[in-house]
Amino acid sequence: MSFFSQHGEFFWLLVRRDLKVRYAGSTLGGLWNLIHPLMMIAIYMIIFSSIMKSRMDAGSRYGGMSYGVHLVAGLIPWLLFSDVVMRSMNVLVDNGNFLKKVSFPPIVLFTSLLFNALIIQGTAWIVFVGLLALFGHAVPAAALAGGLALLVLLGLCGMGLGLILAGLNVFFRDTAQVITIFLQLLFWFNPIVYPLQAVTKPEKSVAELEFYEVLGRWLLALNPFERFISGSQRLLGLIDPVQHPLTAVDWAILFGFPALCLAAGLLLFRRMLPDVRDCL
Repeated sequence: MSFFSQHGEFFWLLVRRDLKVRYAGSTLGGLWNLIHPLMMIAIYMIIFSSIMKSRMDAGSRYGGMSYGVHLVAGLIPWLLFSDVVMRSMNVLVDNGNFLKKVSFPPIVLFTSLLFNALIIQGTAWIVFVGLLALFGHAVPAAALAGGLALLVLLGLCGMGLGLILAGLNVFFRDTAQVITIFLQLLFWFNPIVYPLQAVTKPEKSVAELEFYEVLGRWLLALNPFERFISGSQRLLGLIDPVQHPLTAVDWAILFGFPALCLAAGLLLFRRMLPDVRDCL
């Protein structure tokens, strides 16, 4: 509470500025923040569902739109995470002159970026779930609140990593390029384009799996972000809880990993801050 009592006005100023600056000069202005996610939902739910029919449509509550629903359910949290990481990583370099002229804790910049991302992608999730219900699909009751909670948790992961990467990016300007490539690779290590069951294949025993299938299982198991991506799909009933139950490790990652990322990010950022100010 003390943070917002001291820096609340400045925080909201940054939030408003960021929402306006993204599309400064355009006729619709800040409305583009809502138009883009709405268009993404429409494209993936309608076009991809009709073009890329898959076996997951069989028996699904979403019928022929199942693939599009699966895709959007994974893309919204991923877009939130990647946006927070990339924009946090560059925020110190982009605001270097601002940091030198005005005395304020740099953490305000990171929290405003996280808040903006949550507004945009949180709105996209609300609209997404609302459209499913409007089209007559049986959306689970926990889908709306649970999906927003997952976005917050994943956003905290992104902010924690962004704090570390922002400091590194001041010292090593190639950091942004390396992380961009890493995020492109990490995207494919999450069940966004493909369903989780396509990799895990519960009907097969370990002895029956090919090498690449075993490798895929290990990559998913070691990837903490997969729990958040598949978590949003679980909330919509796209993953069978009997064949793919949540384990104690999964729950620990969902609630412990964001806290770990944020704590590590704050600790390392505070240690780097004096040198960061000198290098800006």
